[in-house]
Amino acid sequence: MIRTAYIISAKSDQQKRMVLQKRFHDVGLDVQFVDAVMGNELSAAQKQDFLNSDRQNWLPTVMQDNALGCALSHHKIWEQIAHGDQDYGLICEDDANPLPATSPYIAAVLDQLTGQDKPIDILFLGNRRPDRKAIPVCLLERVSANHDFRLAAIKYNSIGAECYLLSRHAARALLKNNYRYIFEVDCMLHHWWLHSCHVLHLDPPLFAEEGRPSTIGYTHIKSWPRDRIHHKLKRKWRRIRTSYIKRIHYPRVLKRLRAYFG
Repeated sequence: MIRTAYIISAKSDQQKRMVLQKRFHDVGLDVQFVDAVMGNELSAAQKQDFLNSDRQNWLPTVMQDNALGCALSHHKIWEQIAHGDQDYGLICEDDANPLPATSPYIAAVLDQLTGQDKPIDILFLGNRRPDRKAIPVCLLERVSANHDFRLAAIKYNSIGAECYLLSRHAARALLKNNYRYIFEVDCMLHHWWLHSCHVLHLDPPLFAEEGRPSTIGYTHIKSWPRDRIHHKLKRKWRRIRTSYIKRIHYPRVLKRLRAYFG
């Protein structure tokens, strides 16, 4: 049973924390604030894992300080879940907002999700790409006459990390995965072809982005200062390979998910 949400927020923004505490309390959730790591305050040594990454061979832009801090903030919570005594943790960014239509069912849905016999690795409780088809995987037991909740898969992949449920097993797996130093965390979590975790969405979602700027988000994307032709060729090859993997393997992944949870 989950009744506490980890929320990443800037320690300096106490007013925002008061708003978040009330917002989550109103839907039956306690809050455990996790101080956001501010990337622009980190030393070169603290950034070393990211600076030594293979990112330039994957992406044409440098990971910005805010994105790096955001990733480290999530990693901190993964560590707590991995070494904790709970099977799951609920992770939210400071722009996660409960949706009025489904927020009355948050507690009941979380109870059902965390009580399943078959563990869920990564389950997103928001949907940043509503334009992409949500493909049903399995129907949950009805908690409301007005809403049928189901586990779903977004075709190919989605994006976003404003609110997700993470199992202890998945936290441990992600902490062993070096791709967490290469991709922004709100992409890496969805890249099922780069890690061994099931990636699912709750449909309909319980949360959405607030719509106002997050204090832990990232902007000002910059290209690599010394980008060579071999970097560009590697990126092109990896784009082609990733596209092939997603399109060829996705039907099999979906079939396995349905067989496992069905």
